[in-house]
Amino acid sequence: MHEIPETLPSQDLLNACYGDMRRMARRILLGDGAGQVIQPTELANEAAIRLLRSDLSGVTGAGHMLAYAARTMRQVLIDEARKQAAKKRQAVAMMTVFPDDPAQGLVNIEDLDRVLTELASHSAEHARIVELRFMLGMSVEETVAAMGLSHRTVLRRWNAARLWLLERLEPA
Repeated sequence: MHEIPETLPSQDLLNACYGDMRRMARRILLGDGAGQVIQPTELANEAAIRLLRSDLSGVTGAGHMLAYAARTMRQVLIDEARKQAAKKRQAVAMMTVFPDDPAQGLVNIEDLDRVLTELASHSAEHARIVELRFMLGMSVEETVAAMGLSHRTVLRRWNAARLWLLERLEPA
C-alpha cells in the first residue's frame, strides 16, 4: 500500500485508495474459480459504488477506508456466490487463498463468511484481524499498524483465530 494523506474528505480518500482496492481484489481472486464469475476490477468497482452509497463520515484515514473496503468486498463476493448458487446450473465455487499458509489450500468464500461471522460473535477483534489478513492481504506488521495493537498481541490473536478457523473450515 502506498502513502495516502490521512486528512482527505471521505470521497477523495476513497479515490486515493482505489488503486489499493484493485490490488486487494486481485489478491482475493488470485487462483480462484471466482475469476470466471467476477473480475478484480468489477469487484473493486462494486465495492467503491457501495462505499459511495454508504455513510463514510466516520472514516478516519486510509487504513480505516481499506478496512471498510475489505468488508464491502467480502459482502460483494458473498452476494455473488449466493447468486451463483441460486442458478439452475452448477455454480462455480468462489474461493480465496489462506494467508501465509498455501498448504491450507483454497477457502470457500461463503464458508469463510459463515465462520468469520461466528468468530465475530465471540471476538470482534479476532474477526477484524482475520478480515484484514484475508481480505486486505495485510502482513502481521501492517495489521499491527492498522489495529494499533502490539506485534505480539496481533500475532497471538492471529494464531488463535487461524486455528479456530481451521477447525471450522472444510478443506476445499
